[in-house]
Amino acid sequence: MRKLVKLTSRLFLNSKCPLWLQRKGLNLLGGYGRKPKGMTIIKKDQGGVPVWWFKPRQFPARKAIIYFHGGGYGIGSPKSHRDLCSHLSAYASIPLVSVAYRLAPEHPYPAALDDAQAVYQSLLEQGFQPEHLAFAGDSAGGGLALALALRCQQQRVPQPGCLFLISPWVNKSRETASHRSQYAVDPVINEGWSLQMARNYLSDSEAIKAEACMTDKDLTGLPPMLIHVGTDEVLLDDSLSLKQEAMRSGIPVTLMTYPEMWHVFHFSASLFAQAREALQQAAGFIQKRLS
Repeated sequence: MRKLVKLTSRLFLNSKCPLWLQRKGLNLLGGYGRKPKGMTIIKKDQGGVPVWWFKPRQFPARKAIIYFHGGGYGIGSPKSHRDLCSHLSAYASIPLVSVAYRLAPEHPYPAALDDAQAVYQSLLEQGFQPEHLAFAGDSAGGGLALALALRCQQQRVPQPGCLFLISPWVNKSRETASHRSQYAVDPVINEGWSLQMARNYLSDSEAIKAEACMTDKDLTGLPPMLIHVGTDEVLLDDSLSLKQEAMRSGIPVTLMTYPEMWHVFHFSASLFAQAREALQQAAGFIQKRLS
């Protein structure tokens, strides 16, 4: 599995590959596989933002997971993360809203964050209680989920019931040990690509101040969080630092580290037993927190 991941990542996730091809390639990679039995996918607008609703056969009323896909804020979509999202929704027996937020460099910070907030606000206006909603995301999407929770903190908007973050990209300054040392073992992320994506998203000094390093921010008041990360990935230290800051801020936090796993191994749930097991564990966390 690792060899397949490395081959496809080197083809599409590199700074020399045109952005349109990166986007198309990731959509193809994540759009395979059968949906779990009974899963319905509905494409619509939510708060003026395109979304995909994943709805399992049976689910409780007025509960949902709001999911933000990864891809360095420049690639990725609900289609690319169909496999991951459909399995997470099925395991939790909770509908999932996958957000097609605007992408950089066409739409740099804060476009993605504005779209994320619009979807959350729309669900609140529809009658969803905040404690019955979860923010979730992988990589850049994990960073976006945390950024939305921080914006809610600043604007005194009610927090969701929990956060589920897969290898969240919360330190875009590349100043951690794993940022410098793990490129040799992580089959997904390479240095040139991540640097280019950060530059595309953080287009000015205000964006850099707001988003470059979220682990330096006070997390007081954020909801309980679950973090998943592999030991063989560039963003390992992002998750370790986030856990430490959450503990300092008094936030209930669980960090699950997966030995010899690469960046967002959850992506291949249809093909990879470890991905399914990790999503099942996360589903249990979300069910408990939204109950």
